[in-house]
Amino acid sequence: MSRLSFRPRPLDIHKKLPIVKSARELEDDEPTLALRAAPPVLRHSQPEPAADGEVHPTSSKKNVQEIPTPQYDDVDTYERDYTRTFAQPTSYIRARGARAEIGEFVEYDLDNEDEDWLEDYNNERKNLNPEKLEVLLFKLEILDHKARERAGVITPTFIGPIPVILQLDSAMEALQYLSIRYAVFQAVYNYWKSKRERWQKPILRRLQPPPPVNDTNPYNVFRPREKAYRLHTRRMQRRENSVQSFDKLRLVRRNLEQAKALMSALIKREERKRETMECEVHLRRIQMKYKAFSKLDQVKMIMQIQMILPASNHMYDQLLFILDSLIISYQLFRQCV
Repeated sequence: MSRLSFRPRPLDIHKKLPIVKSARELEDDEPTLALRAAPPVLRHSQPEPAADGEVHPTSSKKNVQEIPTPQYDDVDTYERDYTRTFAQPTSYIRARGARAEIGEFVEYDLDNEDEDWLEDYNNERKNLNPEKLEVLLFKLEILDHKARERAGVITPTFIGPIPVILQLDSAMEALQYLSIRYAVFQAVYNYWKSKRERWQKPILRRLQPPPPVNDTNPYNVFRPREKAYRLHTRRMQRRENSVQSFDKLRLVRRNLEQAKALMSALIKREERKRETMECEVHLRRIQMKYKAFSKLDQVKMIMQIQMILPASNHMYDQLLFILDSLIISYQLFRQCV
């Protein structure tokens, strides 16, 4: 009994896949499968004539997919209610300012450095509150950002220090509605400018440009995530500067440092073993050398010391005491051995 075998063919990406929406479509496909499984007909064979009144069913029925169309109603007054009032402008569309720019909402909060400077400043004059300082620093950041927009020096990514373009007179003229004295505003402006020069970027977070895409520092957040598509083959290893790769390299570095510390401890242990062995060998040599040390030799040594050193020398008594101690220790050692 032969089975149907299908030859594997490559998939065609342009061929639409059939969608089965009811079981009736599967029933209609069964005659087609039966025709495929039927034995082949000889080339010269003639079809048998049909009987009287018998009609052969035609297999020209096509499985037409019916897509349901939602019902809708025409609204006669739609064109009158929603007129086409949009006219294409000649320039780019410009968005309105955010509520922080056109309202009284302040996005900036004082940090420890700002609070320390405000405390030192109020110790001398006491004419500036924290809320007013937050408003001034926020307005100065917004005005400087708009000045850089007009000058066309805004970069899409952080590639270098961002200088301060806003001048003192321009800022004072733009913020004159705040009713602040010139001396106070000048002190705040100088502090803000010095802080900007230290930071080398805006102090307001949303005005800081994102780091570049090729930045390998994993601690720089808000990096653009656009990646160029590259075709990867089996022989090509995928190497990406990601957080997972950084963690793996850090783990490898920690393992290497631990291995280095272990090897250094092993070297110290072997050195101590060698020193211990050398001391033991030296001790054995001394024991072999002074094994036949007799009492006569001790007396001769004492007489030689007396002849070398005068009796009036205070070191003579000390040497005798040391020599007696050595002799006693040697005798005890001989008894133990």
